[in-house]
Formats: sequence, structure tokens, C-alpha cells
Amino acid sequence: MGSGGGEDDRPRAWERLSSREVAEYEMFRVREDRSRSPKDGEAHTFQVAESPGGVAVVALTDDGRLVMVEQFRHGTRRLSLELPSGVVDQGEEPADAARRELREETGFEGAEPRILGRFELNPSWQQTTVHAVLIAGARRSAEKDEDEGEDIRVRLVPVAEVRRGVLAGEIDAATTLSALALWDWRDGGFPPGR
Repeated sequence: MGSGGGEDDRPRAWERLSSREVAEYEMFRVREDRSRSPKDGEAHTFQVAESPGGVAVVALTDDGRLVMVEQFRHGTRRLSLELPSGVVDQGEEPADAARRELREETGFEGAEPRILGRFELNPSWQQTTVHAVLIAGARRSAEKDEDEGEDIRVRLVPVAEVRRGVLAGEIDAATTLSALALWDWRDGGFPPGR
């Protein structure tokens, strides 16, 4: 990675003085850390949301369409077009979680899952690792099996249309954007051009 200065001006790790859980919810818990700044020696308090790891599934059909899901998102109070995604259950491998989430949310399955990479969802205040997983040869094999409280519409979207939607800001979920970027950087997923 490029650098803008010498080694001695790099940020350093903060010493954690204490940590305690302050809240627990169904999908995440919140901990409060007290940490000492290596810059000035002062102690500061930080809240961190911890949630299980997740997967975002880049499911590609043989005719060049991406399997996507459209659903209402309560955080933004609007419909969102996204890649199938979900939580990695305790003891589950990310590739297995990707296969399961794709089947549950869409009724699709495909070739052996391939990990494209991983990313931290929002490291400034959250501890959640998401794996981007490619499943090629995606095809409908069953009915979807939505969780209680889910209302999902499955859409098969041509890759070029997904690219256009991303560039226009119509597809804007960070998990989807990150997984699509990893797919493009690793496999040249998006066709060149505007």
C-alpha cells in the first residue's frame, strides 16, 4: 500500500483498559470499551456493535444474470435491490452459509461456492466480517424458504443492468457493493465500458 510519510507517523493500536457488554439484542450485542490513546495517553470510551459474521452471494446464471433479492429495509424505510445475504451460523463455514442463504432466500442453487474475499462491514463502530461468495451456474431448484418476517422478491438481473444500477446509486447496500467489487476485481465480473 502507498504511504504518505515515514513509519513513525503511522497510527498505533490503542490499549484496551476495560470492556463490558452493555446491551444484547437478537442480531447483535453492544460492548463498551475503555481504551487509551497512544497519541496523548488519555482514556476514551467507545461503543462497538458485535454481530455474527455474514455472507453476500454473487449468484450468476449461465445466461449472465445475477440472482438478486428485492425487499423492504427498515433502516432506510424503502425497497432495496441486493445480493442474497445472511448470517453465518455458529460452526458453519462461509461457503456452506452462502449455499444455504441462496437456497432459502431464492430457491436457487449452483456450482460449488468459491470465496472471493472478505470485508469488515463498518469497522469504525461494528465488529462484523462478511465473506463474498461466488456461486456460478445458478438455477432455480426449489421454492424459496423465507424466514419469518421476510418478504422477498427474487429478480434475475443482467450484469450490465446491475452495473448501471450501481453507478446510478439505485443499488446502494454496502454489502452488495463490496461483494460486487470483489467479484469484479477477482474475476472481471462487469463488462468494460459505461
